[in-house]
Amino acid sequence: AEPTFKHVRRKKLKSGKGPTPLEIGESLVALFNAGKSEEAESTWYHRKIESIEDDGSVFEGWKGVLEKGKWWKENFTVLSMKAAGPYVCSTGFSVVYTGRVRMPDGTEVDAHECGVYTVEDGRIVREQFMKWAGS
Repeated sequence: AEPTFKHVRRKKLKSGKGPTPLEIGESLVALFNAGKSEEAESTWYHRKIESIEDDGSVFEGWKGVLEKGKWWKENFTVLSMKAAGPYVCSTGFSVVYTGRVRMPDGTEVDAHECGVYTVEDGRIVREQFMKWAGS
């Protein structure tokens, strides 16, 4: 039998129609690990996506994501990167990214980041990146 709670809303949260957070998360991780991150974005990102970086910068819409991605590729070299997950809930999922990156000054650093994705009606409408506190 299910437990009875006094302080819980009876409304269950859902991501709406379309592919589930699990389906989208599994696809995103598989595409990323196959070196197809741009395909993952073009497949799953909503055109009005909100992309939030760990410093609070908000990139608005598909054009904002493309602009950020272009800048990143021009300034950093990915030496290795892997996605683990997805870790799924009713309205989205998280992915843990780890790898090694060459910085603009030539130094190499370990990369650790968690992406938290919100899904509505089969598309990612928000991504928020959180950096590892140890970096």
